[in-house]
Amino acid sequence: MPFAGRERTLFRLFGLPIKADISWLFLVALVVVSLGSGEFPRRLGPNMRWYVYWGLALAGAGALFASLIVHEICHSLVARRTGMPVAAITLFIFGGVSQLQDEPPTAASEFFMAVVGPLASVAIGVFAYIVRIVGGYMGWPRVVLALLGFLAFVNFLLAAFNSLPAFPLDGGRVLRSVLWGITSNLRLATNIAVQIGSAFGLGLIILGVFILFTGNAVSGVWLMVIGFFLRQAAAGSLQMVIMRQHLEGDKVERFMSTDVVTVPQDISVQQFVDDYAFRHRFSYYPVVDETGIFVGLLSARAPREVPRESWAETPVDSVMTPADQTIILDPRADAVEALSALRMRDEHRAVVVANGQPVGIVSLRDLLRFLALKIDLEPRRRGAR
Repeated sequence: MPFAGRERTLFRLFGLPIKADISWLFLVALVVVSLGSGEFPRRLGPNMRWYVYWGLALAGAGALFASLIVHEICHSLVARRTGMPVAAITLFIFGGVSQLQDEPPTAASEFFMAVVGPLASVAIGVFAYIVRIVGGYMGWPRVVLALLGFLAFVNFLLAAFNSLPAFPLDGGRVLRSVLWGITSNLRLATNIAVQIGSAFGLGLIILGVFILFTGNAVSGVWLMVIGFFLRQAAAGSLQMVIMRQHLEGDKVERFMSTDVVTVPQDISVQQFVDDYAFRHRFSYYPVVDETGIFVGLLSARAPREVPRESWAETPVDSVMTPADQTIILDPRADAVEALSALRMRDEHRAVVVANGQPVGIVSLRDLLRFLALKIDLEPRRRGAR
């Protein structure tokens, strides 16, 4: 699921970008405060120095997010082995998510991809619990035992929550894979799993309201927010399956914009503004070299990055987005491929290139307009895969 372009890459692991959404900072703060003011004082008693509690809170938050990353890495590695490309792992306000670029190719691949996450969390929890027991016999410091106890508890909790049959949680994906295997109908299986996931979300909202009015405002609001998130994510997943099924088999050339105006890479920003931006009034312009080969994409607003007095001396290729950082599609590429690429990138725009030369531009808005028209004009599909 996209996060409105607010992610920042932290590091890479097994070739996968590990990103953090800006909302993750709120979760970090909430976890640290909860651990430092509640969890570890409860585990250790009130007689420790304040910095012990807060040091453990920071260590506990680090352990929690390391566990989340391991959980998602296991999903991603199995997904890649079964043919599902993974764009990144993103940490956000509700934990972490592996950003899959496509639906699973088979029910079995989704089953194994989904089940490995909770199994990884259980394995971490068991390991931490065993180490804590061994450490207790060996007389390890109480602070270490408290941290290990928290690590075991939080991983068991993570496994249990994700195992709920509420799509798109791992348990909901396992449920969908079973239904898909039985019915051989991905859309029907998704619809059933989504309905169950929405019901779980509604249940969490109702429980949150009840807890809110019994005096625990933070827990009540948190459950309500998670419930709303589950319902929204479930509905979005069903919508994505429907979109993919309607786009399957169509080519990018059917909905790309072909009225492309290219810009030579050796002109100045001033020339671009005078001869292109004001004259054609497009939002983006492919930049080409002297042979017409695509070398970058230039926004009409890119000149704002350069002081006005320097426009005449600044070449446009210094403010363009280079080709290797741009989404490039072949005109014969499948529309589903375009959808996967566009929804994973902030700019929501791709350049269509044939034989190295730009022949069109496609945006997520173009694709959605094409999809809406196709849904309106085509007969209803029955028994869709």
